[in-house]
Amino acid sequence: MKIGAKIGATMAVTRGRSLSASLLGLSMAVMVLVLVAWPMTQLVISTLGGDEGPLHYYVEAFDSPVALSALWGSVWLTVVTLLFGIPLAMLLAWITSSTDAPLAEPLEVLPTLTLALSPLVGAIGWMVLLSPRVGILNLLLRQWFGLDMDSGPLNAFSLPVIIMLMTFYVVPYIYGPVNGAFRQVDASLLEAARACGASSSATLWTVTLPLLRPALLAGGLIGGVMVASMFAIPLILSSGTGLNVIPTQIYHYINQEGRPGPAMAMASLLTIVTVTAMGFYFKVLGRGRFVTVAGKGARRVRVALGIWRWPATLFVLLFLFLAMVVPLLTLLYLSLVGFWSNNVFSQPLNFVQYQRLVDFPAAVQGLYNSTWLAGVGATLALVGGFIASYRRLRVPSLVTRSVAFLAGLPLGIPSIVLGLAFLYTFTGGPLPLYGTAFILIACYAIHVMPIAMRNSDASLLRVSPELEEAGLVCGDTRSGIVWRILLPAIRQPLLTAWGLSFIILFRDLSISILMYTSSTTPSSVALLGIFDQGWITGAAAYSIIMTVISAGVVAMIIKTSSRIESVE
Repeated sequence: MKIGAKIGATMAVTRGRSLSASLLGLSMAVMVLVLVAWPMTQLVISTLGGDEGPLHYYVEAFDSPVALSALWGSVWLTVVTLLFGIPLAMLLAWITSSTDAPLAEPLEVLPTLTLALSPLVGAIGWMVLLSPRVGILNLLLRQWFGLDMDSGPLNAFSLPVIIMLMTFYVVPYIYGPVNGAFRQVDASLLEAARACGASSSATLWTVTLPLLRPALLAGGLIGGVMVASMFAIPLILSSGTGLNVIPTQIYHYINQEGRPGPAMAMASLLTIVTVTAMGFYFKVLGRGRFVTVAGKGARRVRVALGIWRWPATLFVLLFLFLAMVVPLLTLLYLSLVGFWSNNVFSQPLNFVQYQRLVDFPAAVQGLYNSTWLAGVGATLALVGGFIASYRRLRVPSLVTRSVAFLAGLPLGIPSIVLGLAFLYTFTGGPLPLYGTAFILIACYAIHVMPIAMRNSDASLLRVSPELEEAGLVCGDTRSGIVWRILLPAIRQPLLTAWGLSFIILFRDLSISILMYTSSTTPSSVALLGIFDQGWITGAAAYSIIMTVISAGVVAMIIKTSSRIESVE
């Protein structure tokens, strides 16, 4: 009788687990269908439903030289930025992870710190620094060298400056996976190659680079999508350069001309390109295995740089200085001066601009909105991404793999395209979310969910399923195992994913500019509004506040991660 009772109880618990797991899987499937598949399908269908033919919107979208130049400009800018960004990120990752450069451990986090700087803030900072007539650096150069000119010698509104800023922006996204890959290269592999007669250059091409290939492809894919969807830098600095890009053209179609059809056609074309690139990424990874076999005695590669040790350290510090410190110091000084003119150096310093921000419409509200919207969006993305990853890896089936694929699809969708799809789908219809905070939260969460999925995938693959099976045998529930075993084991990468997601959402402009209302205005839109009104000193002060908040989140993540590592 006792045995029968135990069997019955076990079967009841199993049925309960099966029911709860089925409900969880169903909820996840419904979410990705409603928030990913439906908006993107609606976007594509809308471009084929014109009254004048199925391709009318595409013809209308590219019926002007400006639109064609936007297509070429996006392709050109993405390729050139990656050509500079990938080698720079590789060099920084190699110096910080695989050399004996001084201050190696602090150096590893420095390139990641640049994520705290919004592209919009960086663009405004370099505009203030290099504006032809009253740029602070130009004023200094004309004063120091006695140059008799009213403008120059440098120009913020130029292609070299745009490419430089885009490179600074994309490097952290490539640096993260590449740095992790360098850290996993076991020194014994390189020593074995050299023992077999391979030279250092041959070892680089036959051992190191093949092991880095997944990280380079992942970083290049993410970086390419980020560049293709970049809105702020071209918007601020492309005047007079002849550069047009797809995101600014989409914004022009919607806000200046009121023509959503061509905007959606252009957005769908951009999506096809980026999703094709993502398919190429998975195809390349599927051709081989990228596994290093090493135990606890594995040693990290540490190349002796000799006389180049300190120059290597200075190179990393120079990147941080140019990518983050220079524009921030410029904006900080301007915000304290309060008046931008030729005699900017003779003005007294004060905090008047920060005090005036309190009375500016949407300034304080924007900071509050961005903080809670980004926090909720990042949290929902983390939960959804973990569930999708867990079910794909631990309960593999056609359904769980399909759900995970749909949840990861926004990785290849530029943010402005995703925002446009949400705007079209949820304005009216069965789910009229436009005008509420829910549409921003949903789009935010879907936008960064692939980040949580990728971190969850990497973390769960390092935890043996046997631990969970042992817990089930001992009578624990699957949810209990997740709370007591899995989450404590992978909390560090999940925390990192949440922090990165929060920063991306907190500074987002491409999605927010399409869907905000007066009650949900985020900080990035508020900053753009301050800038558009010509209050540059106020924009400088607001930029400093936004960056301080983002930097605080980055510092918190780094400190908490270090604490977790020390405990483990």
